[in-house]
Amino acid sequence: MKIIDVMKMKKYIALAIISSVVMSMIYVYTQVLGNLHNVDLWLTIIPWYNAILFTIFSILFGITFAYQVYLWKQPKVCSAGTKAKAAGTGSIGTLGTFLVAQCPACASISALFLPISAITILTQFSWLINLASIGLLLFTLRYLGAFKKTETQLITRR
Repeated sequence: MKIIDVMKMKKYIALAIISSVVMSMIYVYTQVLGNLHNVDLWLTIIPWYNAILFTIFSILFGITFAYQVYLWKQPKVCSAGTKAKAAGTGSIGTLGTFLVAQCPACASISALFLPISAITILTQFSWLINLASIGLLLFTLRYLGAFKKTETQLITRR
């Protein structure tokens, strides 16, 4: 698969790790609404299933970002229209996750923009929104051709 070949390159795996960590830090910062003293509390009370889904999301975000950077640097791999569409698809999942509170006791950035009834619903179904965000990132990778076999894999298979 192309994604495996790209992630074997040191600079893209480093980019994936860095972007995953930065995404996680920004997300946690927005979850505690800028009060860094509450990060330890947030990490303590987050439900285990949301922690797992958030970790998966962060890793996929980093991989998707690194793969997109790889494609942007490749000449004539795909048209500019395809790059723009894929960037938009990945952004939907990221935006959706930023509006979701991972732990029921935390107010997310959505508290600044949405009524309390909407926040309650988002918190109650946060695991479904997390799954949808992960699905959108996987769709973005598939759309970009990350799961296609490379030419060397096709030749060795024959």
